[in-house]
Amino acid sequence: MMKAERQELILKRVADSGRVVVTDLAKEMGVTETTLRKDLQELDDRGAVQRVHGGAIKPDTELSRFENRVDLGADVKKRLAELAMDEICENRVIFIDGGSTNYLAAQAFPRDWEGTVITNSPAVALWMSDYDHVEVNMLPGTINHKSKETVGSAALTALQQLHCDLVLLGVSSIDPEHGITTPYLESAETKRVIIKAGTKVMSLITPEKFGRISTYRIAGCNELDVIVTEGTPDCAGALAAMGVAVRTDRQ
Repeated sequence: MMKAERQELILKRVADSGRVVVTDLAKEMGVTETTLRKDLQELDDRGAVQRVHGGAIKPDTELSRFENRVDLGADVKKRLAELAMDEICENRVIFIDGGSTNYLAAQAFPRDWEGTVITNSPAVALWMSDYDHVEVNMLPGTINHKSKETVGSAALTALQQLHCDLVLLGVSSIDPEHGITTPYLESAETKRVIIKAGTKVMSLITPEKFGRISTYRIAGCNELDVIVTEGTPDCAGALAAMGVAVRTDRQ
């Protein structure tokens, strides 16, 4: 069986049952477990599956690589950026956190905007560096391979010296009871300090992220001043009761 055929069958099995086991697939396909592990690694690198011990499962988009997430729901992310851009551009010193939604928001800035952008996202820094009237400062630190954000002690030290008009916080999971969470420990540590750096904290959040809970808690939802989203999430009332302004495309 050719590699393309094996990988196509792997994807079908994952889509049908949610997971595959290397030992079972090796017997079914008549190939070695080593060959299948290489196939699974290639598919994981593409974001098509998520490697786990002994096999693979359906990918969690929250855990997939940044470059794979940029195109997921891109139309919605772009609409949120357009919806929020006037409010964002009222500020002159903005921290843009990492994440695919914030990267697309950076692309929505008008070319005549003047100000300072500080970011932990190399992708955002590179994009904004092409703006004639924008000063770009890149946060130091170690780059997380999947999230493509700088994290670690150097990033935390630099953040503690910052004060910005607006923080555009990247959020992957939010729930009124459990707060804002993330699958990455270092990301959680970094985002806690990012929140403290802003006079106002805003997040552009796509609908599927509401009601989700991940491993590491960043902060309570009340740390957000403004949420911009599409439609009206079920938890909008609970968020409003916490003092969070929820802006939607239906207002």
